[in-house]
Amino acid sequence: MSDFVNCHGLKVASVLHHFIEHDVLPGTGLDTQAFWSGFAGLVHELAPINRALLAERDRLQGELDTWHRAHPGPITDMAAYRSFLSGIGYLQAQPEQVKVNTANVDSEISTQAGPQLVVPAANARYALNAANARWGSLYDALYGTDVIASDGGAEAGRAYNPLRGAKVIAFARAFLDRAFPLQKGSHADATRYQIEGRTLLLNSSSAMFPHGLGNGSGMVGKHYMRHTTGSVFAEFNDPVHFYRGTIMAGLISDESRFNPDRGFVGGYEMETISLGPSFMAAFFNPGAWGRDFTRVMDNYTHLAGMWLVGEDMPRETNRITLSDTKDHLGIPVANVHYDDHPNDLAMREHAFKQGSAVYEAVGALKTHRVPPYPSTHNLGTCRMSLKEADGVCNKHGQSHEVPNLFISDGSQFTTSAAENPTLTIVSLAIRQADYIAEALKTKAA
Repeated sequence: MSDFVNCHGLKVASVLHHFIEHDVLPGTGLDTQAFWSGFAGLVHELAPINRALLAERDRLQGELDTWHRAHPGPITDMAAYRSFLSGIGYLQAQPEQVKVNTANVDSEISTQAGPQLVVPAANARYALNAANARWGSLYDALYGTDVIASDGGAEAGRAYNPLRGAKVIAFARAFLDRAFPLQKGSHADATRYQIEGRTLLLNSSSAMFPHGLGNGSGMVGKHYMRHTTGSVFAEFNDPVHFYRGTIMAGLISDESRFNPDRGFVGGYEMETISLGPSFMAAFFNPGAWGRDFTRVMDNYTHLAGMWLVGEDMPRETNRITLSDTKDHLGIPVANVHYDDHPNDLAMREHAFKQGSAVYEAVGALKTHRVPPYPSTHNLGTCRMSLKEADGVCNKHGQSHEVPNLFISDGSQFTTSAAENPTLTIVSLAIRQADYIAEALKTKAA
């Protein structure tokens, strides 16, 4: 049983008390006595209210249970049932328009909309949205709400309604025309949107910038990186159902350290991965067919997957150039050249062995090495540098050659590191925004 500490009338588990006082409060400027006194005050104030609400919930549940025992089966008189619910206080009358004026609330709650992750698992569309909540879809948000009228056969329903979908697209395009108008034409006529930093810069040659915008050093497109990758999948005797979790639910960082004794420099991480059946079939063994391949796919529910992601070498010869081939607008398309460095190959071989060892240690019947996917994280090509001749931008992503041109994606990376890049990109973008804001204040931009 846990030990407790008596604190302002509360019995606090000693481990929690120690955590708050030694790990949470130091550095916040908040006195420990003031914290516990304030917290105890809230508990003593709100606990009776909470108990009353729980008692009311129990009362309502009792009333509902009694009614349904007396009226088993489907509800035949919905008007009478609704009257019953109103009579016991389960349903309340529609209130007048209200406005909440709560003070001292973080803007993330009071003014900024956030993703709603609590969804019914039985609704596939909602569950899919929750799993991908870091990405948002204007189309999907419109389709599922009453912003789009349901009249004229445009109701949502359980299956996709093409008529409602057409209304969603028309509404979204009109919204984009109002919020983000194009210099020419309408979003209603757009067939795709495409922004490619390095290709854009290479295609921007002019009399003032003969090698392309920001490419006076000739370094745009060079030092392309995409991480050293591969995967290990394992078969188990019992069902694993690896597809039921998030795509990457955990990672092992033991090998991310720098240890040249392993036969390579840099490091890598092992990240659990779950793939849908179609993705799995396409990339488990590209081009494979026959009995051995179908046996693995038949064993899909008994599989577990691990993605290996490591630091690849930033080589000048790995680069993006412009092809002689042109797109439908007559613009040269990008040509990507990438060769594995011997260090990359040694790292991948080590990662394959370690990944297999992890699964074998927990009882895998068989492990499979899966080759790298065609593309992963596009990094480098507009790298930071202290000297203009060595790169494209400075530490703030600001072009050496064009001061009001900033680069904010992973192309500014000088090395790939043994980690997925999203949070680093976000951190650099925040620092860049602070730099731009300060420069505008001081008129230095």
